[in-house]
Amino acid sequence: MFDSLDLAKKMDDKAFDKEISPLQLELGVLTRALWEHQVPIIIVVEGWNASGITDLISRLIQFLDPRGFSLYSIGSPNDEERARPLLWRFFTRTPRKGRIAIFARSWYSRSLAEQVAGIDWKSGMRSSIATIKKFERQLADDGTIILKFFLHISKEEQKRRLDERERDALTSWMITQGDWDFHHHYDSYIPIIEQFIQETDKAYAPWTIVEATDSNYTAHRVYSTVIKRLRKNLASIESKGKNNRWRNGTNHGKQDVLKAAKTEVKRSSKPPVTYAKPEYEEHLITCQQKIREVQYLLYKRKIPLMIVYEGWDAAGKGGNIMRLVASMNPRGYNVVPVSRPDQTELDHHYLWRFYQRFPRGGHITLFDRSWYGRVLVERVEGYCSAEEWKRAYREINEMEQEYVGSGGGLVKFWLEISRDEQLSRFLARQDDPRKEWKITDEDWRNREKWNLYEEALEEMLARTSTSIAPWTVVESDDKYYARIKTLQTVIQYGEELLR
Repeated sequence: MFDSLDLAKKMDDKAFDKEISPLQLELGVLTRALWEHQVPIIIVVEGWNASGITDLISRLIQFLDPRGFSLYSIGSPNDEERARPLLWRFFTRTPRKGRIAIFARSWYSRSLAEQVAGIDWKSGMRSSIATIKKFERQLADDGTIILKFFLHISKEEQKRRLDERERDALTSWMITQGDWDFHHHYDSYIPIIEQFIQETDKAYAPWTIVEATDSNYTAHRVYSTVIKRLRKNLASIESKGKNNRWRNGTNHGKQDVLKAAKTEVKRSSKPPVTYAKPEYEEHLITCQQKIREVQYLLYKRKIPLMIVYEGWDAAGKGGNIMRLVASMNPRGYNVVPVSRPDQTELDHHYLWRFYQRFPRGGHITLFDRSWYGRVLVERVEGYCSAEEWKRAYREINEMEQEYVGSGGGLVKFWLEISRDEQLSRFLARQDDPRKEWKITDEDWRNREKWNLYEEALEEMLARTSTSIAPWTVVESDDKYYARIKTLQTVIQYGEELLR
């Protein structure tokens, strides 16, 4: 791959000045047009140390509206980032509709530094490549334009530039021993980088390898490539008409969705046992004492835990959560009630707002409803397209797999009640001044669509109950039993995480 490049390519200043001006103007026109169509853009710039990444980006952004882009210079993770999955820091930085995110270094450099530079580097590389491909495909499916550049220079040119910077008092601080260590292993990194590029070079997220010996040639090549890609995407959008829902994107993994494995999940609203109040209170005290101990040990071991609550309206999610956290240290957990997304959240991939809430190591986050709204309420109420909710099963499974694979814990509860029990609770809320705030017109409308929700629920459980993130169905016609079961389930799961 690198052997076939002509690193002697150059462009003199006169030719560059003549050709770059119209390109800069066109870039501005194209990005404004894509902003009007609310299309997000990601530009990744990778390359060898001293290959000119900073200089290139400086030239690239000169004619971009500074209000329309964000630049992220990616280095070693901080404590907040280190306590979460690798891609968390990048998913949370993805651009909203109409904006541009430029990454000076990215998930590629960090994967190389954090997951491949170990004893089992081959396994780390395979895992990183698979995770990155899923990440980029999800964004592209959602309508994001992705461009990736790798700036290539020879080992000799790299040494010349490192020496030059070390001699200059203004730039010597930039050169570290790590730069020289990487330089000394230049040849051994070539096949690794080539494999990364080859396996992640997709039509929806293509790589462009740029001969970067001459900065003028580098800038001209990158400008030309960006413009060509944006032209093509803009023409495609405009040919479909202004009414086209660009955010639906293109399903680059349609066959995988259709062939997704299904798991049978048995549901029942009737508990196998019931508790009298004294017996319930005895179990509750025991479980709450134990859950506080589990929370402390998870914190001590820096293991994050997410607990997802889904269920029918009036199934008892709120009361269940209250009993679960009653004895926990309040500084170590966070309850996230999930409602309709706001405009900022709507302007991103639907999973973006949940990535924002991932707990750091040792902390617990409880979701009162969750990302499963995409395949439940959004599917039934038509808030997303059929293509989007069908795609979501795989996207959700991938997100959960990455989270658990990075060392996090995930418990998912579905609180099941019968239709008759729901009606009884609705009427009780309506007649009780202390609880009437809990019942809304929307609850009654949702009840009228019980069969549609039933269909969506069956498919959700079948497609997203996996070996690493199974659903636990909680028989919730009896609230006492439901509360004890969830407490016992979290305790048991927490103890397994600690083994």
